[in-house]
Amino acid sequence: MTNYVLVDFENVQPDLSQLAGTPFKVKVFFGAKQQEGRVPFKLLDAMLALGGNVEPVKVMRSGSNAVDMHIAYFIGRLVEKEPHAVIHIISGDTDFDPLAEYLQANGVHCKRTKTIAELTRHAPAAARKRAAAPAPASKAAAPPKPSPQPRHKSAPPARKHSDKLAPIIKQLHSLSGKPSTRKKLAQTIANYLRQHGGALPESAVEQLIDELIRLKYVTQNGTRVSYHLS
Repeated sequence: MTNYVLVDFENVQPDLSQLAGTPFKVKVFFGAKQQEGRVPFKLLDAMLALGGNVEPVKVMRSGSNAVDMHIAYFIGRLVEKEPHAVIHIISGDTDFDPLAEYLQANGVHCKRTKTIAELTRHAPAAARKRAAAPAPASKAAAPPKPSPQPRHKSAPPARKHSDKLAPIIKQLHSLSGKPSTRKKLAQTIANYLRQHGGALPESAVEQLIDELIRLKYVTQNGTRVSYHLS
């Protein structure tokens, strides 16, 4: 899951150096008028510190909301390509909020914040851990080999699944007439998520079905499916 930071530099000029050494992919959108002046050394230094994780995006025409439209277009392309990406918009423009709320209602992680500090406070925990994790040592000592254990029959390991799968498994278990094909299963899951405020795009529903199959809750034979939910 990639974290993207889209900076409306025409509206706010945050300290990008705070993102150096983090996994965030940063896109800085410059308005046409901003490209006419000299680049402040502080900005240049911060962008150099981000290395390959930063990309400047030039908006060639000036006009009302020109930068905003470019950011909205980029978000649409990004969601199409990476539906599970996490998107952070850095801007003081509240016009982005309805777009972010719409995307959230449709299962897309998108939020607007005004500062980098606010972003790092609200970023997903996994991203913060990756950002704070020290670089791995170049050579690590090999772990000691475990001593041989006597062979014995043990119970099969518990199937671990995500929090998103748990209510779906429970719902499928409660159905007396379970969907018999993958297509009907996808419709059943999509309808359940929609009714419980967690609607997802079709591709995300298909990934949930793949996960059910991987964990052996569901078996697929051709287009037909069977269930092993107990």
